[in-house]
Amino acid sequence: MHVTSSNISPQGSLKLINGSRVAVIGGGPAGSFFTYFLLDLCERLDIKIHLDVFEAHSFTKTGPAGCNHCGGIVSESLVQMLATEGITIPKKVIQRGIDSYVMHTEMGVTKIETPLHEKRIAAMFRGVGPLGSEGVEWASFDRFLQEMTHDKGANIILERVKNISKEGRRYTVQTIKGTEGTYDLVAGAVGLNPHSLKLFENLKLDFRPPETTKTFICEFHLGAEEIHRLFGTSMHVFLLDIPRIKFAALIPKGDYVTFVMLGKDIDKKLVQTILESPAVKNCFPPEWDITKLYPCQCFPKINMAGAIQPFSDGLVLMGDCAVSKLYKNGIGAAYFAGKAAATTAVLHGISKSDFQKHYWPTCKKLNFDNFLGKMVFVVTTVIQKSNFLKKGVHRMVQNEQLIEGNKRFMSMVLWDTFTGSAPYKDILLRTIKPGFWGNFIYNIGAAMFGMGKKSTAGKTYRDTKELGKLYRKGDAIVTQGEVGDCLFVIQSGSVEVLHIQGKKEVYLATLKKGDFFGEMALFEKEVRSSTVRALDDVRALTVDKRMLLTRIQDDPSMAFRILQKMSSRIRELDNKLSRIKGSDRRNWDKRKEEREE
Repeated sequence: MHVTSSNISPQGSLKLINGSRVAVIGGGPAGSFFTYFLLDLCERLDIKIHLDVFEAHSFTKTGPAGCNHCGGIVSESLVQMLATEGITIPKKVIQRGIDSYVMHTEMGVTKIETPLHEKRIAAMFRGVGPLGSEGVEWASFDRFLQEMTHDKGANIILERVKNISKEGRRYTVQTIKGTEGTYDLVAGAVGLNPHSLKLFENLKLDFRPPETTKTFICEFHLGAEEIHRLFGTSMHVFLLDIPRIKFAALIPKGDYVTFVMLGKDIDKKLVQTILESPAVKNCFPPEWDITKLYPCQCFPKINMAGAIQPFSDGLVLMGDCAVSKLYKNGIGAAYFAGKAAATTAVLHGISKSDFQKHYWPTCKKLNFDNFLGKMVFVVTTVIQKSNFLKKGVHRMVQNEQLIEGNKRFMSMVLWDTFTGSAPYKDILLRTIKPGFWGNFIYNIGAAMFGMGKKSTAGKTYRDTKELGKLYRKGDAIVTQGEVGDCLFVIQSGSVEVLHIQGKKEVYLATLKKGDFFGEMALFEKEVRSSTVRALDDVRALTVDKRMLLTRIQDDPSMAFRILQKMSSRIRELDNKLSRIKGSDRRNWDKRKEEREE
């Protein structure tokens, strides 16, 4: 079957216009984010295009057929950014909301909680689930993204691409089932699969794939109750003195806990070494032999250095096959790169020079941040090999858990290093703040002289699959007159917006799932202008002012939705005011007529 159209862009055109055809090879996070934002921008600009997404997996089968080789963490910062984009991860996708992590070293165990006591990290399966999980009720994160792009207007073709060829300025895509189409733009998001990468290498372009190394992922089935008892809402991170290991983590998800090892060229012997370590074994029931109980396992490749020139005329690559985030948060890198490529294609053009000028800076920024990340992990490696340094870190973090606010310097450095919630650049900058090294040196000395603290790793867990913070019916989430420094996005439930005039409450609006409020605090230094109260049980996610404004500076299009919502609310209030004035005018006229009679 040959798929084509007479409405493709004219020969020689390197712009997306009405009738242009786009092919996306790979329907994982990078391909889905590119598709979503490309269609969204085209819709805003009234450009009607045809877009096919070629993806071999439907993400409806468990085990290897539905696996996407991922530890399954959506970082804190990405959860916030997706919320402001109007993308709310469904409850059925989230296996567990993570609000803390427990750090294990040879020196002891320390629990580090987010200062806001709010779940802003999502643990989930990118595929449907591991071997043996048939009949489960949860959903795949990649499937959710796939459905999101379909709802936006993408045509999903569940077939594997076998060949891409170029004639003139158009590309022909062929699948193993015989489907064939001609396209003005081809976007590749094929991960690190050698066969898929070969499709683009065969085009004889300047593209060169990224450098890679092996890591390890496996799933342990313990059952929901046992996982809740042992792990709760905490991710467990292991900073142990084992060669070639940067760190390892246990991530609780539903009936399973995912074990991830990140480092360089990990093999089976190294896996056995860390699984047999007391720190890991103590996290499981005593009767468990965890060295034998992982039927669903893999040694996937991860990106260690970005690709060379992942773009050409009418062609762009993103995600792992172009550039990712060192050791973690590949989904976040997929979001940045996918949106940057889509914005370039719609607002600037699809030529090689367009991608060089507008898309490549995002790749270079990620590559530079990865370079800084390697420096961060050099420091962590030094700490891993030194008992007295680990004692200092351990004691400093324990002391900081007693401090509220933004003075948890070491805790937040470790939080962002292990969860991927901030760029490595930000992490390095935090370590040069006044007092950081002085405090660290003091804690090293105190720990060496036996002035340690007891472990802060408690067993009190709050189990939930939902993100954000829970507010009960009648709770005031925002109070008029208080100082605000964040925006709220409703994850579930509904709220009412009220303006207080003396002892009188004036109703302004009702907001539901997906709506946000408190955005004026991001642009002004004034106090809150309204009170927002929960009408039923509400989960609301806060979005940090600093994070959002930094992201808007990098990507001004992110501000569009906020301005669009603010404009809509002003229009609604204007209409309501007009109705009130009209009603007052009619009542005044009626009273005047009665007096005249």
